[in-house]
Amino acid sequence: MMNNKAKPYTILVVDDDEAQISLVAQVLSADQRLNIITATDGKDALKKAEMHEPHIIISDYYMPGMDGAQLCQRIKQHAILRERMFIMLTSASAVQEKVKLLESGADELLTKPIHPDELVSRVEASLRIVILQQDLKKEQQKLSEANEQLNESYQGMLDLLTILVGIHVTDAAKHAEEAKKIVAWFGEKLQMTPDEQQPIMSAAALHEIGKINIPEEILQKEGKNFYAREHGHFPVAGYLLLSRIPKLADVGLIIRHQLENYDGSGFPDRLMKEEIPIGSRILRGINYLEHIAADGMETEKMIEALHKVQGTLLDTMIVQLMEEYILTTKTKDWINDKTTVTVLELAAGMTLAADLTTGSGTKLLPKDTVMTPTLVKKIMAHNQFDPIIGSVFVYR
Repeated sequence: MMNNKAKPYTILVVDDDEAQISLVAQVLSADQRLNIITATDGKDALKKAEMHEPHIIISDYYMPGMDGAQLCQRIKQHAILRERMFIMLTSASAVQEKVKLLESGADELLTKPIHPDELVSRVEASLRIVILQQDLKKEQQKLSEANEQLNESYQGMLDLLTILVGIHVTDAAKHAEEAKKIVAWFGEKLQMTPDEQQPIMSAAALHEIGKINIPEEILQKEGKNFYAREHGHFPVAGYLLLSRIPKLADVGLIIRHQLENYDGSGFPDRLMKEEIPIGSRILRGINYLEHIAADGMETEKMIEALHKVQGTLLDTMIVQLMEEYILTTKTKDWINDKTTVTVLELAAGMTLAADLTTGSGTKLLPKDTVMTPTLVKKIMAHNQFDPIIGSVFVYR
């Protein structure tokens, strides 16, 4: 902004009557804070406004070419100038005419002939608003910088903790990366907001942090023995570590409940069904996937194993989405002759390339079913009260 440093506030006075400009400038020049610039038409005023970025614009309404209302509209639509205070000078006395000027964006109306005291009072009131806007912007900038520092600090802390886990726990870094990919995929499928997904993503990165307190010889044991003997230990240990860090308290809770079973038989608090946070239910699926993958299972066997624990260890919805994740990301050739559609895109003539199952686990139609108008109508109706969560696969 091209302001005189000794006069921090710039006022642009616009009028096709030079005598009127001189009067306004003379009255305002008594205030040593004000730098007065002038223009005699709307076009020149807009050019000078862009050049000087005045804090207040005082413009006559009746001018040849671009009038005061049109100038005001241009100013209020301008990316940089739209927050500038605009005082309109008018000799109009009709209420409807004044309303029209205010609707154009004018912040104040000043009736001509101008009384010097009223002019000074209106400008003073506008300056108070300008100063408040400046103070607000400064506070917003401070908050933005503080928030950025917090985010950097938060991410730095996560990175440090992730490295710490990787040092103490074999394959933890690999598990963390895969877990974050799964959470990102689930987040998209479940249409999570960034705020909903962020703590689950952090929990995925740190889900094995509780294992740093477990002796190496126990960690090196076979997966089955480890889960049988240490089920309730590492999630609670991880929760206790993170609960001392205020910004990670919600992440700690997700980690605490990551081995709760959907039927209430899990650890440490034997929560069941929707009592278990959605993030913890996703982590339960991730933990189970890590567990069976450690046994070297083939893809088909992994999916079979997931189905065996559906409704007991794992939420049915989690199993469905986990199966879809495995098929579409781990099985290169599976998707080649298939495509995905939404439930609303299902149409007669399409052939299902996988079983059609609802979020509650109800199997509506088997693989290879050819859709008919009647079937489509029934699926749409059922989807209203028992939605299909995953993708619908059909043959190309």
